[in-house]
Amino acid sequence: MRNYFSSVKFKISVSILSALLLGIVIAALSGRGTSPLTSALNTVLTPLNTVARTLQSKLGDFSAGFKSSSYYREQIAELQSELDDCRQQLVDREELQHKLSAYEEFLDVKSRHSDFKFTPAAVILRDMLDVNASFTINRGRSDGIAVNDPVIVGTNLVGVVKELDENSAVVYSLFHPDISVSAYEIRTREDCYTESDASRRKDGELLLSGLSRSTPVVAGGMVCTSGIGGLFPRDLVIGTVTEVVNSEENGSAVGIVTPERDIREIVDVFVITDFDGKAVE
Repeated sequence: MRNYFSSVKFKISVSILSALLLGIVIAALSGRGTSPLTSALNTVLTPLNTVARTLQSKLGDFSAGFKSSSYYREQIAELQSELDDCRQQLVDREELQHKLSAYEEFLDVKSRHSDFKFTPAAVILRDMLDVNASFTINRGRSDGIAVNDPVIVGTNLVGVVKELDENSAVVYSLFHPDISVSAYEIRTREDCYTESDASRRKDGELLLSGLSRSTPVVAGGMVCTSGIGGLFPRDLVIGTVTEVVNSEENGSAVGIVTPERDIREIVDVFVITDFDGKAVE
Protein backbone atom coordinates (compact mmCIF):
# COMPACT_ATOMS: atom_id res chain seq x y z
CA MET A 1 0.00 0.00 0.00
CA ARG A 2 2.85 2.31 0.83
CA ASN A 3 4.25 1.65 -2.63
CA TYR A 4 0.98 2.68 -4.19
CA PHE A 5 0.99 6.14 -2.53
CA SER A 6 4.49 6.75 -3.83
CA SER A 7 3.71 5.48 -7.33
CA VAL A 8 3.41 7.65 -10.44
CA LYS A 9 -0.18 6.47 -10.97
CA PHE A 10 -1.22 7.79 -7.54
CA LYS A 11 0.49 11.12 -8.19
CA ILE A 12 -1.29 11.53 -11.53
CA SER A 13 -4.69 10.73 -9.90
CA VAL A 14 -4.08 13.30 -7.17
CA SER A 15 -3.12 15.90 -9.76
CA ILE A 16 -6.31 15.33 -11.76
CA LEU A 17 -8.53 15.51 -8.63
CA SER A 18 -6.75 18.67 -7.52
CA ALA A 19 -7.32 20.23 -10.93
CA LEU A 20 -11.04 19.32 -10.78
CA LEU A 21 -11.42 20.77 -7.27
CA LEU A 22 -9.62 23.93 -8.35
CA GLY A 23 -11.93 24.16 -11.33
CA ILE A 24 -15.01 23.80 -9.12
CA VAL A 25 -13.81 26.59 -6.82
CA ILE A 26 -13.03 28.90 -9.77
CA ALA A 27 -16.40 28.16 -11.34
CA ALA A 28 -18.25 28.88 -8.06
CA LEU A 29 -16.46 32.17 -7.59
CA SER A 30 -17.12 33.26 -11.17
CA GLY A 31 -20.90 32.98 -10.70
CA ARG A 32 -21.60 31.49 -14.18
CA GLY A 33 -24.93 29.77 -14.88
CA THR A 34 -23.37 26.40 -15.48
CA SER A 35 -22.99 23.79 -12.77
CA PRO A 36 -19.74 23.80 -10.80
CA LEU A 37 -18.75 20.37 -12.17
CA THR A 38 -19.33 21.43 -15.79
CA SER A 39 -17.46 24.65 -15.23
CA ALA A 40 -14.67 22.72 -13.59
CA LEU A 41 -14.45 20.33 -16.55
CA ASN A 42 -14.42 23.28 -18.97
CA THR A 43 -11.70 24.96 -16.94
CA VAL A 44 -9.57 21.82 -16.93
CA LEU A 45 -10.25 20.81 -20.55
CA THR A 46 -9.88 24.29 -22.10
CA PRO A 47 -6.08 24.14 -22.10
CA LEU A 48 -6.27 20.63 -23.47
CA ASN A 49 -8.57 21.82 -26.26
CA THR A 50 -6.13 24.62 -27.03
CA VAL A 51 -3.29 22.14 -27.26
CA ALA A 52 -5.41 19.87 -29.46
CA ARG A 53 -6.28 22.74 -31.81
CA THR A 54 -2.61 23.71 -32.02
CA LEU A 55 -1.62 20.13 -32.82
CA GLN A 56 -4.39 19.91 -35.45
CA SER A 57 -3.11 23.11 -37.04
CA LYS A 58 0.43 21.75 -37.12
CA LEU A 59 -0.79 18.51 -38.64
CA GLY A 60 -2.67 20.51 -41.27
CA ASP A 61 0.48 22.44 -42.11
CA PHE A 62 2.39 19.16 -42.36
CA SER A 63 -0.27 17.73 -44.66
CA ALA A 64 -0.06 20.82 -46.85
CA GLY A 65 3.72 20.44 -46.96
CA PHE A 66 3.34 16.78 -47.90
CA LYS A 67 1.08 17.72 -50.79
CA SER A 68 3.59 20.34 -51.87
CA SER A 69 6.32 17.69 -51.96
CA SER A 70 4.13 15.53 -54.19
CA TYR A 71 3.52 18.51 -56.43
CA TYR A 72 7.22 19.22 -56.77
CA ARG A 73 7.94 15.60 -57.50
CA GLU A 74 5.43 15.75 -60.33
CA GLN A 75 7.07 18.93 -61.61
CA ILE A 76 10.48 17.28 -61.52
CA ALA A 77 9.11 14.28 -63.43
CA GLU A 78 7.60 16.56 -66.06
CA LEU A 79 10.86 18.52 -66.43
CA GLN A 80 12.82 15.27 -66.73
CA SER A 81 10.45 14.14 -69.47
CA GLU A 82 10.92 17.44 -71.31
CA LEU A 83 14.70 17.08 -70.96
CA ASP A 84 14.56 13.56 -72.41
CA ASP A 85 12.50 14.90 -75.32
CA CYS A 86 15.08 17.64 -75.94
CA ARG A 87 17.89 15.11 -75.90
CA GLN A 88 16.04 12.91 -78.39
CA GLN A 89 15.42 15.92 -80.63
CA LEU A 90 19.14 16.69 -80.47
CA VAL A 91 19.97 13.11 -81.49
CA ASP A 92 17.44 13.29 -84.34
CA ARG A 93 18.90 16.62 -85.45
CA GLU A 94 22.45 15.26 -85.50
CA GLU A 95 21.26 12.19 -87.39
CA LEU A 96 19.45 14.38 -89.91
CA GLN A 97 22.52 16.55 -90.41
CA HIS A 98 24.64 13.46 -90.95
CA LYS A 99 22.22 12.10 -93.53
CA LEU A 100 22.01 15.48 -95.26
CA SER A 101 25.79 15.52 -95.52
CA ALA A 102 25.75 12.00 -96.98
CA TYR A 103 23.10 13.00 -99.55
CA GLU A 104 25.04 16.12 -100.49
CA GLU A 105 27.98 13.86 -101.32
CA PHE A 106 25.60 11.58 -103.20
CA LEU A 107 24.33 14.48 -105.30
CA ASP A 108 27.92 15.45 -106.06
CA VAL A 109 28.69 11.92 -107.25
CA LYS A 110 25.44 11.79 -109.22
CA SER A 111 26.27 15.05 -110.99
CA ARG A 112 29.62 13.58 -112.06
CA HIS A 113 28.31 10.12 -112.94
CA SER A 114 24.81 10.39 -114.33
CA ASP A 115 24.95 6.73 -115.36
CA PHE A 116 25.20 5.51 -111.75
CA LYS A 117 22.18 3.93 -110.09
CA PHE A 118 22.25 3.99 -106.30
CA THR A 119 20.59 2.40 -103.31
CA PRO A 120 21.18 4.16 -99.96
CA ALA A 121 21.96 1.92 -96.99
CA ALA A 122 23.03 2.11 -93.37
CA VAL A 123 25.58 0.00 -91.52
CA ILE A 124 23.69 -2.12 -88.98
CA LEU A 125 26.36 -4.56 -87.83
CA ARG A 126 30.11 -4.39 -87.47
CA ASP A 127 32.52 -6.68 -85.66
CA MET A 128 35.15 -4.41 -84.14
CA LEU A 129 37.50 -7.39 -83.78
CA ASP A 130 37.32 -8.23 -87.48
CA VAL A 131 40.67 -7.13 -88.94
CA ASN A 132 39.09 -7.19 -92.40
CA ALA A 133 36.60 -4.47 -91.37
CA SER A 134 33.64 -6.17 -93.03
CA PHE A 135 30.16 -4.85 -92.15
CA THR A 136 26.48 -5.54 -92.71
CA ILE A 137 24.03 -3.10 -94.30
CA ASN A 138 20.24 -2.90 -94.06
CA ARG A 139 19.55 -3.42 -97.76
CA GLY A 140 19.45 -6.67 -99.71
CA ARG A 141 18.11 -8.57 -102.66
CA SER A 142 14.63 -7.04 -102.35
CA ASP A 143 16.21 -3.60 -102.80
CA GLY A 144 17.83 -4.52 -106.10
CA ILE A 145 21.27 -5.18 -104.64
CA ALA A 146 23.43 -7.95 -106.09
CA VAL A 147 26.69 -9.67 -105.21
CA ASN A 148 29.76 -7.69 -106.37
CA ASP A 149 27.97 -4.33 -106.27
CA PRO A 150 30.43 -1.59 -105.26
CA VAL A 151 29.79 0.28 -102.00
CA ILE A 152 30.80 3.92 -101.70
CA VAL A 153 30.84 6.85 -99.28
CA GLY A 154 30.80 10.05 -101.29
CA THR A 155 33.23 9.47 -104.17
CA ASN A 156 35.23 6.94 -102.14
CA LEU A 157 35.12 3.20 -102.73
CA VAL A 158 34.94 1.37 -99.38
CA GLY A 159 33.90 -2.18 -100.24
CA VAL A 160 32.00 -4.75 -102.27
CA VAL A 161 28.80 -6.69 -101.57
CA LYS A 162 29.77 -10.34 -101.13
CA GLU A 163 27.03 -12.02 -99.08
CA LEU A 164 23.36 -11.35 -99.75
CA ASP A 165 20.04 -11.96 -98.02
CA GLU A 166 16.59 -10.67 -98.85
CA ASN A 167 16.85 -7.59 -96.63
CA SER A 168 20.52 -7.31 -95.73
CA ALA A 169 23.98 -7.76 -97.20
CA VAL A 170 27.53 -8.29 -95.97
CA VAL A 171 30.09 -5.91 -97.44
CA TYR A 172 33.75 -6.93 -97.70
CA SER A 173 35.92 -3.86 -97.20
CA LEU A 174 39.01 -3.00 -99.22
CA PHE A 175 41.05 -4.63 -96.42
CA HIS A 176 39.54 -8.06 -97.06
CA PRO A 177 42.06 -10.49 -98.64
CA ASP A 178 39.50 -11.49 -101.27
CA ILE A 179 39.20 -7.92 -102.59
CA SER A 180 41.56 -6.58 -105.25
CA VAL A 181 40.72 -3.45 -107.23
CA SER A 182 42.11 -2.39 -110.60
CA ALA A 183 43.41 1.15 -110.18
CA TYR A 184 45.63 3.93 -111.50
CA GLU A 185 47.52 6.86 -110.05
CA ILE A 186 45.96 10.03 -111.40
CA ARG A 187 49.15 12.08 -111.93
CA THR A 188 51.32 9.46 -113.64
CA ARG A 189 48.36 7.50 -115.08
CA GLU A 190 50.22 4.31 -114.22
CA ASP A 191 48.02 1.23 -113.91
CA CYS A 192 48.18 -0.85 -110.76
CA TYR A 193 45.91 -2.75 -108.38
CA THR A 194 45.23 -2.87 -104.66
CA GLU A 195 45.87 -5.81 -102.38
CA SER A 196 45.34 -6.49 -98.70
CA ASP A 197 48.37 -7.38 -96.62
CA ALA A 198 48.20 -8.73 -93.07
CA SER A 199 51.17 -6.64 -91.93
CA ARG A 200 49.57 -3.42 -93.22
CA ARG A 201 45.91 -4.17 -92.58
CA LYS A 202 46.05 -3.48 -88.85
CA ASP A 203 47.32 0.03 -89.63
CA GLY A 204 44.51 0.69 -92.11
CA GLU A 205 46.79 0.51 -95.15
CA LEU A 206 46.62 -1.23 -98.54
CA LEU A 207 49.34 -2.41 -100.88
CA LEU A 208 49.48 -0.90 -104.35
CA SER A 209 50.97 -3.60 -106.56
CA GLY A 210 51.75 -3.81 -110.29
CA LEU A 211 53.92 -0.67 -110.36
CA SER A 212 57.02 -0.68 -112.56
CA ARG A 213 60.39 -0.85 -110.85
CA SER A 214 61.16 2.70 -111.96
CA THR A 215 57.68 4.00 -111.21
CA PRO A 216 57.21 7.77 -111.10
CA VAL A 217 54.50 7.32 -108.46
CA VAL A 218 55.48 9.09 -105.25
CA ALA A 219 53.99 9.78 -101.84
CA GLY A 220 50.99 12.08 -102.05
CA GLY A 221 49.64 10.59 -105.27
CA MET A 222 45.92 9.89 -105.55
CA VAL A 223 44.77 6.37 -106.48
CA CYS A 224 41.41 5.79 -108.19
CA THR A 225 39.58 2.87 -109.76
CA SER A 226 40.47 2.27 -113.39
CA GLY A 227 37.25 0.55 -114.41
CA ILE A 228 39.19 -2.33 -116.01
CA GLY A 229 37.24 -5.58 -115.78
CA GLY A 230 33.85 -3.93 -115.30
CA LEU A 231 33.53 -4.71 -111.58
CA PHE A 232 33.98 -1.09 -110.51
CA PRO A 233 33.17 2.14 -112.33
CA ARG A 234 36.10 4.35 -113.19
CA ASP A 235 37.36 7.25 -111.04
CA LEU A 236 36.14 6.23 -107.62
CA VAL A 237 38.69 7.37 -105.06
CA ILE A 238 40.58 4.59 -103.26
CA GLY A 239 43.16 6.51 -101.26
CA THR A 240 46.45 8.38 -101.10
CA VAL A 241 49.95 6.99 -101.56
CA THR A 242 51.95 7.44 -98.36
CA GLU A 243 55.08 5.54 -99.36
CA VAL A 244 56.71 3.69 -102.28
CA VAL A 245 59.09 0.83 -101.51
CA ASN A 246 60.86 -1.89 -103.52
CA SER A 247 59.39 -5.37 -103.34
CA GLU A 248 61.75 -8.00 -101.95
CA GLU A 249 60.10 -10.72 -104.05
CA ASN A 250 60.58 -9.45 -107.62
CA GLY A 251 62.28 -6.09 -107.30
CA SER A 252 59.24 -4.14 -108.48
CA ALA A 253 57.92 -1.08 -106.66
CA VAL A 254 55.06 -1.34 -104.22
CA GLY A 255 53.01 1.57 -102.95
CA ILE A 256 51.43 1.93 -99.54
CA VAL A 257 47.95 3.46 -99.74
CA THR A 258 45.75 4.87 -96.99
CA PRO A 259 42.02 4.93 -97.86
CA GLU A 260 40.39 8.36 -97.82
CA ARG A 261 37.65 7.20 -95.45
CA ASP A 262 38.06 5.35 -92.18
CA ILE A 263 36.14 2.23 -93.14
CA ARG A 264 35.75 1.19 -89.51
CA GLU A 265 33.83 4.37 -88.71
CA ILE A 266 31.41 4.76 -91.64
CA VAL A 267 27.68 4.77 -90.92
CA ASP A 268 25.80 5.61 -94.15
CA VAL A 269 26.76 4.25 -97.57
CA PHE A 270 25.46 4.00 -101.12
CA VAL A 271 25.44 0.80 -103.16
CA ILE A 272 26.03 1.26 -106.90
CA THR A 273 23.61 -1.19 -108.48
CA ASP A 274 24.35 -0.26 -112.08
CA PHE A 275 26.73 1.88 -114.19
CA ASP A 276 27.92 2.15 -117.77
CA GLY A 277 30.49 -0.52 -118.54
CA LYS A 278 29.39 -2.86 -115.79
CA ALA A 279 30.41 -6.43 -116.50
CA VAL A 280 27.54 -8.79 -117.25
CA GLU A 281 27.70 -11.98 -115.20
